[in-house]
Amino acid sequence: MTLKTLFFTILLGTLLMAQTNYENRDEIPEKYKWNLNDIYQNWDEWENGLKEMEAKMEKIVSFKGKLKEDVKNLIAAKQLEDEIGILSYKVYRYPQLTLDTDTRNQEAASKLQQVQIAFAKFGTATSWVSPEILEIPWEKMEKWLNENPEISPYKFGIEDLYRQQKHVLDEEKETLLSYFSQFNGTPRDIYTSISTTDVNFPEIELSNSEKVKATNGNYSRVLATNRNQEDRKSIFEAHYGTYTATKNTYASIYDAVCKKDWASARARNYSSSLESYLESNNIPIEVYKNLVNTVKANTEPLQKYQKLRKKALGLDKYYSYDGSISLIDDDKNYQYDDATKVVLASVKPL
Repeated sequence: MTLKTLFFTILLGTLLMAQTNYENRDEIPEKYKWNLNDIYQNWDEWENGLKEMEAKMEKIVSFKGKLKEDVKNLIAAKQLEDEIGILSYKVYRYPQLTLDTDTRNQEAASKLQQVQIAFAKFGTATSWVSPEILEIPWEKMEKWLNENPEISPYKFGIEDLYRQQKHVLDEEKETLLSYFSQFNGTPRDIYTSISTTDVNFPEIELSNSEKVKATNGNYSRVLATNRNQEDRKSIFEAHYGTYTATKNTYASIYDAVCKKDWASARARNYSSSLESYLESNNIPIEVYKNLVNTVKANTEPLQKYQKLRKKALGLDKYYSYDGSISLIDDDKNYQYDDATKVVLASVKPL
């Protein structure tokens, strides 16, 4: 299966499954589900992948103190980083995607935590890498980059490291910061728990007497297909009302993220959290601000479009929950297999 096929299969599956009210995932046909066997067949295979990754992580530590001695050492270390990167993606994604299918799966949660701990340890064990590379004078590094074709795949990354040199700390400070890396994802984990794992959406009754839970899937389905504005309003209020009930917790999570980002930015000599995010992609703050101001100053076309939609739909007032309903009253449904063929045929010229 190509990446393009996979993308549109997932897209179509999401749209078409939203039309059926499955009570639980076990009721969903297999063809609509992710096939994670392309990553690993089972947890035993995953365990072997984890061990292989950890072995390579230990091996890279052997390059400490040798990177600046010979370009061959730098190339070998970079190639080993590539191998670790490929393995780490698989080792991380398998439990992560398994957990995404059921956030109550404690085995997958435990496996994912194992990977996160391994990543944190690796970050600490290799905190010396960037400082050591930057000990190499740029003139010498530039000569290595120009005279050794094997290092060309890493040229941009190395040049970018030198560009951001003032934000790289010495080995001792980098090691100290690395100890906190495993906590950086804590706000996200809390958010996932409260917004997904522990969430309990209420049931509402639509104008046709259909009873539906205001879940993400049903919310999207009703907003996109139900032509009764009161029904769309009801599921909108029920869906977001669930989150509103714990709004103070969400505010605390966001506050923690902001404080974490600020502390990290200051520790690395950035003037602000915004600069720390933009600098990694070499984007000037002025460009970002200009984008924001340009969007704010040019909302008239969008407002005009919404007025046209309001008129076309015959509504007295237009709300955010009216933005997904089609202007054409067409209830034609496509079977999954037929829809897949249509979408793939449409992108074939690409």
